[in-house]
Amino acid sequence: MSKNKKRSGIVRLLELSRQKKGLLMVSFVAATVHVLLTMVPYILIFYILKELLNGRIVNPDIHTWLIWAFVAIVISAVMWYLSAMASHIAAFNILYGLRCNITDKLGRLPLGYTGNRSSGALRKIVADDVERIELFIAHSLPDTVRAVVLPLVILGYLFAVDWRLALVSLLPLLALVIIFNIILGSKAGKAKAKKYHDSLEEMNAGIVEFVRAMPVMKIFGQSASAFARYSGTVKGFDSHMKEWVRLMSPPWAMIISFLSNALLPLLAFGLYLYFRGGLELHVFFLFLILGVGYIRPAFKLTTMTFEITMISRGVNRMDEILFDVEEQKSGAAPVPGEFSLEFRQARFSYINGINVIKDVSFRAPQGSITALVGPSGSGKSTAGQLIARFYDLKSGSIMLGGVNINDLATEDLMETVGFVFQDNMMFHQSIYNNILMGMDKTKQEVTAAAKTARCHDFIMQLPHGYDTRFGGKGVHLSGGEQQRIQLARVILKDAPVLVLDEATAFSDPENEHLIMTAISELIQNKTVIIIAHRLSTIVEVDQIVVLDNGEVEAVGNHEELLQESELYSKMWNAHTRVKEFEIVTG
Repeated sequence: MSKNKKRSGIVRLLELSRQKKGLLMVSFVAATVHVLLTMVPYILIFYILKELLNGRIVNPDIHTWLIWAFVAIVISAVMWYLSAMASHIAAFNILYGLRCNITDKLGRLPLGYTGNRSSGALRKIVADDVERIELFIAHSLPDTVRAVVLPLVILGYLFAVDWRLALVSLLPLLALVIIFNIILGSKAGKAKAKKYHDSLEEMNAGIVEFVRAMPVMKIFGQSASAFARYSGTVKGFDSHMKEWVRLMSPPWAMIISFLSNALLPLLAFGLYLYFRGGLELHVFFLFLILGVGYIRPAFKLTTMTFEITMISRGVNRMDEILFDVEEQKSGAAPVPGEFSLEFRQARFSYINGINVIKDVSFRAPQGSITALVGPSGSGKSTAGQLIARFYDLKSGSIMLGGVNINDLATEDLMETVGFVFQDNMMFHQSIYNNILMGMDKTKQEVTAAAKTARCHDFIMQLPHGYDTRFGGKGVHLSGGEQQRIQLARVILKDAPVLVLDEATAFSDPENEHLIMTAISELIQNKTVIIIAHRLSTIVEVDQIVVLDNGEVEAVGNHEELLQESELYSKMWNAHTRVKEFEIVTG
């Protein structure tokens, strides 16, 4: 566990707040001035009542005091506005930096970390948990100044006027502190706060999964309630919230009761003193106005403490990403002069003890095309992902030009390897930016890459050409078209090593022909690894590596493997029989 995670949530929140301490100091000072000025009208009313009851006041004095009260109210409002603006600007800047840090760190983590966590849970951390920090910095911190300074100023003034009634005024605050400490200090309350975050993450993950599964749900006529993960997480969150409400209702009812009836002891004791001649009427009125007026701001501290408890759970999850999860270690070796690839007794497992890749060894010379084939689950796609260090090996090595890829800087490796994924990923932005992907390329180069990938023609038929927003106003692309966009990205990148993971997976025959034509132009003088299921697309490659259950079963070209590999021969025969398949009716 990291040093940061051991710190309490409030300490971590204050550490985050110090990033904009100048703005927050302006907010605190303005909030303090605001609090002090809010007292001015009440004090002036007290002295007006005192003079009226003693018959010593004249109209000019009242006018002067009312003008001062109005000025104090106006300046107080300006100070509160200044405090709120400063705290909000500070909060939004801190949130921006925090989100950038988290997403930047996620980008440097191995895919094993993000792959083992639901997108709903990560979305909650980056969106919801970070957003709650804005509540603390922009609202809770200025409100804390008000909630602390105002009661202190009021109680201090009341003790100076009449210490007996001031003590009675203090009783509701003491009761409030005692009851609230009991709530927060209970193990049940802490357990429920943790369960809230866990169940909310599970529900977010269930909702995301449900949205993605909607097409399948509709096909089989299933409703949301029939989707077990979705309905289960929603019901679980609902059940947890009901339990929490049942746990918290009695003490909160006591707190609200104290707040609602805080005036009663002060009223009873004040009347007792007044009728015994021990209290002046104007003093009694002052305590009726201010004697319980400080409780509402003080009560804000209780709700803020509750909010901080909830926010702290989210901060712990952020700290796990920022401090506890180790990044992939990046080396500093120079980029090699040649780009052959070699697996040397490579081993890898997603789950400890269950190896997906087992002592895999083969070499792909520079400028050659190597195909990885094998039954489903044999480790083909995993081997391709290991080349780009999406995951790190458990043992063995992968060499690029004689240099271990772990010894290369991550940025250098990413510049060297181009990857066409089996699953297409398109962003809700323009087609142009979907191809460019932040690379430092000109518009002419983007257009040239699109032409090479055989996607320029259909792009120009879109409503706004390259400026058409994908997914907007009904603009969608077929699977084959999306694959050609992805291929254009790789062509634009012009990396010397290419990994093509079933690049024609979603293509019809026409699209497949266009993609294969584009690939044939793309792979010239590059080291190419093709992960293939359609064996007919790789019969002309330089070598084929047959994988079975994570091990290399055979290596050779198509003709050699038909003679020497029983597994490859069976796969080829099955592939050719599929072409002869037909549906017979009648």
